[in-house]
Amino acid sequence: MQWALVWPVVMLVVIGVIQGAVLMQARSAVTEAARAAVRAEAILGSRPGDALDAARQVAVPSGVRGVTVRVDEDDGLVRAEVRARAPVFLDAGSVPLQATAVAVREGT
Repeated sequence: MQWALVWPVVMLVVIGVIQGAVLMQARSAVTEAARAAVRAEAILGSRPGDALDAARQVAVPSGVRGVTVRVDEDDGLVRAEVRARAPVFLDAGSVPLQATAVAVREGT
């Protein structure tokens, strides 16, 4: 009888810990994707789309979906903003994530 009351609580805690770890890993991947995107864009001779390609190469293998990149340049500084969605346990939806990185344009 006691296990019947405790077991669901234990399972919810375990699932919560696993989901928390998945979200932390996805957040880390999106942050690293923003860094990769800004590095790709800041390189002298970069082409349009390099930032998006670099961000996707980092983020997609980690399971995040819907990766978008916005790049702005102002006074020799390149700013990359990456947005993506992290999966929720049992595919019940997703959580929006966002990261930004800034670098100096090469050659300025």
